[in-house]
Amino acid sequence: MNTIFNNKTFQIYFLIFLTLLILLGRQLDTGMKNYDDAFYAQKAKEIFESGDLWVITFAGVPDFANPPLPLWCMALAYSVFGVSSFSAIFPSALFGVGIVLLTYRLASHFYKDSWIAFIASLVLIFPGIFIDYSRRAMVDIPLTFFVTFALFAFLKTKTNKRWYLAFGLATAGGILSKSVLGIFPLAIVFLYLLLNRQWKELVNPFLALGTILAICLGFSWHWINWLEFEQLFLDVHFGALFFGGDCGNSGFRCNFSGYLKDFLEYYWPWLPFALIGLYKFGKRGFIEKDENSLFIFLWATLVFVILSTSNNQTIRYLFMIFPALSIIVAKTLYDWLGPAWKERVVGVLAGVACLTALFVNSTPFQVKVTLKESSNGVRQLASVIKLNIPENEMLGNFKLDFWRPKHAMLFYSDRDMEPPINKDELLRQSQHNPKKMWLSGTAEFKTLNAEVPGVFYLIQANSKYAFFTSSQNRDFVLYDFSGMKIPNVK
Repeated sequence: MNTIFNNKTFQIYFLIFLTLLILLGRQLDTGMKNYDDAFYAQKAKEIFESGDLWVITFAGVPDFANPPLPLWCMALAYSVFGVSSFSAIFPSALFGVGIVLLTYRLASHFYKDSWIAFIASLVLIFPGIFIDYSRRAMVDIPLTFFVTFALFAFLKTKTNKRWYLAFGLATAGGILSKSVLGIFPLAIVFLYLLLNRQWKELVNPFLALGTILAICLGFSWHWINWLEFEQLFLDVHFGALFFGGDCGNSGFRCNFSGYLKDFLEYYWPWLPFALIGLYKFGKRGFIEKDENSLFIFLWATLVFVILSTSNNQTIRYLFMIFPALSIIVAKTLYDWLGPAWKERVVGVLAGVACLTALFVNSTPFQVKVTLKESSNGVRQLASVIKLNIPENEMLGNFKLDFWRPKHAMLFYSDRDMEPPINKDELLRQSQHNPKKMWLSGTAEFKTLNAEVPGVFYLIQANSKYAFFTSSQNRDFVLYDFSGMKIPNVK
């Protein structure tokens, strides 16, 4: 390359600046999805409010589904920026930037070529599935960061064995982000050393120390919660983990169809290059004994094969291999393209990155999950719901889903929702407790009001939800927001 994009310093600043613009743009306006984003954001809010770092709660009840590290990061962001959807998403965006930079450093380490490093980073950013999840308050991007950093630290041990300590700490970070899925760096490294017959390295004291750090620190949350809650914690956490989806299995039978379907949908235009590159990297690694190719091939394939035993397959679980796939794609393109085409590819991808940043920050168009407004109906009603329902009471649920909008309602209004009820139970409750209040779909309330006119009083409604109480309670409904922060959570 003879352009400015050949300058490594420029490349790094370009990636940082553009990625931050893409990942943090328009975050205060779009809100968060009810599930999973609001679920994690609410648990982080309860950590922030309670100060308890080890016992994670949801609606005040201990919740054992997820380790706490991503939630700690959200709680820290709340302490700096205040509780908001932006604060909840902020750590994922930073981890996303970190993954892009680590991909650049890894590619540069392997091939000492700025074109491959720069293109690998841009390939990682696009397609948009990586952007989409880096703009969400979830745990997959933090996990990917720690896995990637752990493998980067391992490569650095070739010149300084103390990097094994960073390897162990990063692996611990992965375990504290998504439980046993965080141990993949250990599996990749030990298999790599075995296949390369690096017997001395396998017994290196620093590797042993790094492994001990990974296990002891990584499973510290599991240990603390097991000591306090015993079998309940094991049943809930590992029951959800192994039978509820993340790495559940049915006889360890591989089933590639779910992940292949997702790659066919989301990984264009890179999928053909990735498949051809995987074949070439496997050949170089196993036949030509190229250590770099073997390492990248194992990274990509070992995670894919093991997670293919999962009952619940979705592409976000495989974000851990996206940096490896990006390097494979970039190296494959480098081998095929001549100098002129390499210049064109850099220009096109850099231009797409600039246009994407401009699109996110300067247009109102709503595309993909994270540029569409989420939980609008909940956010519009959250303040009046919080004003009218005492802190220790729950919002009634008339014919809405059990889970939706439960999570978003709790995050935005600080009020939990009851399980759904039918009309007969609603009428019974209104007679027994006239001051009770409910949420329903707007269409459901209109139907209800037509069937039993005059029985219920509409407090406030929008196009999606209706907040109402009994007609006997209408004179006690509050509309004075002068002593209350509005909105409760932005």
